[in-house]
Amino acid sequence: MRSRLRLVLAQVLLSALAMVLVAGQILAQAPARDPAEPAKAALDQIETALERRLTGDELTDLKRKLDPVRDALVVALAEVEPRLTEARDRLTQLGPKPADNAPPEAPEARQMRDTQTKAVADIDARVRNIKVLQVRADQLADRIVEKRRQLFTAELFERSNSVVDPRFWSDLSGALPWMWRSAGFLIGDWWQHLTDVVGTGRLAVAAAVGLMAAGALFSIYRTLRRRGLYRRPDDKPASQLAKVLADLRVAAERSLVLPILVGIAVAIVENFGLVLPRAEPLVPQALIAAVLVISFTRGVMQGVFAPGAPAYRLVPVPDEQGDAIFDAMRVAAWVVASGVFFLAIARVLIAPVAITALITSLTALAIVGVIVVYLRRTMEREPDEAETPEAETPPAGEVAEAAVKEPPIWGWTRPALWLIVAVVVVGLIAGYSALAAFVATRLVAAVVIAAATILILNLLDAVIAEWCGASTHRGRVLAASIGIKPERLQLVGTLLAGVLRVVILVMSAFTVFGPWGFGGAAATLDDAFFGLRFHELRTLALTVAGGVLVLLIGFFMLRGVQRWVRDKVLPLSGMDAGLQNSVSTIFGYAGFALVLGITLRQLGLDLSNLAIVAGALSVGIGFGLQSITSNFVSGLILLAERPIRVGDSIVVKGEEGYVRKISVRSTEIETFERATVIVPNAEMITGVVKNWTHSNTLSRIAVPVRVAYESDPEVVRDELIAVACENRFIMQQPPPRVFLMRFADSGLDFELRCVVSNVEYSLTVRSDLQLAILSRFRERGIMIAPPPPAAIARL
Repeated sequence: MRSRLRLVLAQVLLSALAMVLVAGQILAQAPARDPAEPAKAALDQIETALERRLTGDELTDLKRKLDPVRDALVVALAEVEPRLTEARDRLTQLGPKPADNAPPEAPEARQMRDTQTKAVADIDARVRNIKVLQVRADQLADRIVEKRRQLFTAELFERSNSVVDPRFWSDLSGALPWMWRSAGFLIGDWWQHLTDVVGTGRLAVAAAVGLMAAGALFSIYRTLRRRGLYRRPDDKPASQLAKVLADLRVAAERSLVLPILVGIAVAIVENFGLVLPRAEPLVPQALIAAVLVISFTRGVMQGVFAPGAPAYRLVPVPDEQGDAIFDAMRVAAWVVASGVFFLAIARVLIAPVAITALITSLTALAIVGVIVVYLRRTMEREPDEAETPEAETPPAGEVAEAAVKEPPIWGWTRPALWLIVAVVVVGLIAGYSALAAFVATRLVAAVVIAAATILILNLLDAVIAEWCGASTHRGRVLAASIGIKPERLQLVGTLLAGVLRVVILVMSAFTVFGPWGFGGAAATLDDAFFGLRFHELRTLALTVAGGVLVLLIGFFMLRGVQRWVRDKVLPLSGMDAGLQNSVSTIFGYAGFALVLGITLRQLGLDLSNLAIVAGALSVGIGFGLQSITSNFVSGLILLAERPIRVGDSIVVKGEEGYVRKISVRSTEIETFERATVIVPNAEMITGVVKNWTHSNTLSRIAVPVRVAYESDPEVVRDELIAVACENRFIMQQPPPRVFLMRFADSGLDFELRCVVSNVEYSLTVRSDLQLAILSRFRERGIMIAPPPPAAIARL
């Protein structure tokens, strides 16, 4: 019985094992699902959707759907490509296929080669398919971006009746009664929604929850405010980090508290169903956006300009200037927020075009009024300052306004603001109300983003200076824990701060120049700033203007980076002044070439064609511009070989002085008389140049002395050496030496030779030695030999 049972169990196990093996073979032979198939289906849907007329929000949704597809294709390609490499390696190990006249290979080898060849072909086809889908996805992304730009341009440059056109006011007079009736219907529908759908009980519960939440948040806010977390200290900040942190706390409190309260209130209202369905979610979102604009603008501007607390101000401007900017931006934020909210209401009411044009026109005009008031307010300071040139000395502990020097960029703000005022006014008169409102609101946004960037950059600099500074306690402790010198840690911190600064500035530029507001709230990197391809503009004039704009922005950024490298990074590197100047100059040349290349690319010019043209012009350069080219090449040789450096004391063509600058064409030398001598670089290479400080700053001086024959030579020698040893600028190794040069007609000629530690002290040391020798000789009774009779006769 037991043997039969064992036999049955063995048969069952064998049957199960056979079924598993057969299923495994079937699954192995079944083709695996290609991961590119879902991506292909998604791309087909997106391409079909692009054939229709889409709004900006719909295009943004398509872009959000396309991004995961592109990421999935990258992941799929990363999975398949290693398998293709492995299959090719296995096929390579089998060796080449035998020739026709060669002996046939074994059937097993031939079958294995055919199998591997088919596997390589299949995997290669999948790789090619994925790459084709990647190209297709990139093309669809470009099409979406192009459609968004076209839609943005169409909305921006849509022309309507001008505010000075009587037809505008005629349309508005006809639209206002309809607008009032529509608003009445909306209020009636909302009241009916509250009474019939929501009910009194639900309204009471919502009110109770709202009051409880408001009370709790208000008590937390009062507690934090009572503890002084949201106000600046009364005394001066102890450090730059303390100053920035105080400003950051103020900015955070002003920017976040009110939007959080409003957001909670809106969430309660929406959760209890108190919002009319046709007004949701547009009106709640517009309300939150308006409150956020007001709060964020006020918080950031108060954190940067610190009205009433000049010791905490992050921008070096006088009190009146800072207060004027703060007041103007606060009013402008209310104007922009009102425009956003009323445009949302008009959209819910399905308002006519005249109402929308009225809202945008009033928004633009109000911002223009704010700008004009600010310009008039800051202009009224100038006559008073001219009448009282001598300001009174401020009390101790206060900041003197006269000592505050405005940055050079403030000189450009007034003409730029008047230009923007003119553009907005002309746009409104011409009927481009959307364009005028866009320019005005974008100006407000740019100022707010610039202020936020200033706050972040100051925080970055303060943190790096506190934790990486060689002179701070935290910096020394961190350097000791890492095991490097504090100076090296400061250099690393400076480089890190520079990289982060570039990232922050680029992100700020993307935010300012990106196409938000129309066609999507957030723009990706390829859509912003440099994604605005200037050569796609339809006219040559705009193309050239775009290229010039890129060139100016590039030069401005290059000058800033070069100044940062020269003033912040290189002084911490341990290089001498000459090498620092060489690195800074070469960096400027490389940056100039990069900016020029980007500009030419933006203009749509092929660099390879320009290289051909440059080669054709090389003959003309060789003959007509030979001297300029020679000076330029010589300048590069001077910077690379460094026979002379900035700060060296040289003699060239009879002129002696210090090297102050090595530029593209020439070298500037400052003589001892404070005159500037311009020497072409070619003469510095081909001519004879005496460099007093090429290898070191040591210099030998010789002081001749003639004494009477009655003097003891050994005493004279000892006194001269003693005088030299007492001078602190004379090196003791090698020691000073005295030589009896010759027996003159009127006395003995001695010469004191010694080495000075710095060639710049040679004249001073020579004078000091002669004065000391004269005084010492008089004390010892050593007679200075008189001049020969012939010299007296000539006198």
